[in-house]
Amino acid sequence: MARHPEVKEKDIIEAGVALEQKGKMANPGAIRAQLGFKGGLIRIRDVWEKHQAKANGSETADAHHIVLEDLPTEIADATEHLIHQQKSQLERLVVCAFQRCQSLFDKRLDDHLSKHDQQMMFYREYETSADISIHRLEDDLKDMQSELKELAEQNAKLLIENAKFAGQVAAFEKALPRHDDSKPLPNKSS
Repeated sequence: MARHPEVKEKDIIEAGVALEQKGKMANPGAIRAQLGFKGGLIRIRDVWEKHQAKANGSETADAHHIVLEDLPTEIADATEHLIHQQKSQLERLVVCAFQRCQSLFDKRLDDHLSKHDQQMMFYREYETSADISIHRLEDDLKDMQSELKELAEQNAKLLIENAKFAGQVAAFEKALPRHDDSKPLPNKSS
């Protein structure tokens, strides 16, 4: 023989409607509390979903599907509190991870900038040293060009003098009598 339900369908529907009229959410846990904690949650949910389906004109209630709102109020509240705590912890974890990543990024960026600053300093010093060397080479070149000019002038003077001496030697050679190489030279001692 089948056992009669502890709470009638009519009582479940009336309790749900009463909760809605008070502006409260009519979920199985709240309806069960309204009934004085009598009846099973699954049966209350089934009856209430059938009533809502008839009232809305659809009958898509799943007999074995329980959602958070179907649970007793204490469990639903505890679950929402736990979800809120987990959400807060997850938010703190994400914020801490972001701050850690940001500080790591800043440190790497500073290292990167420092490395490039050192390289820039090296190249600036290298450029300055190259400029100094170029100026020295330009000064040396000017000195060499002026020395070359002086040497060219000196060479021109020497060529002129050499030509003058060559002319004098030629003139002296013409003035001197020519002697034959086949004849012996007179000996001054005899």
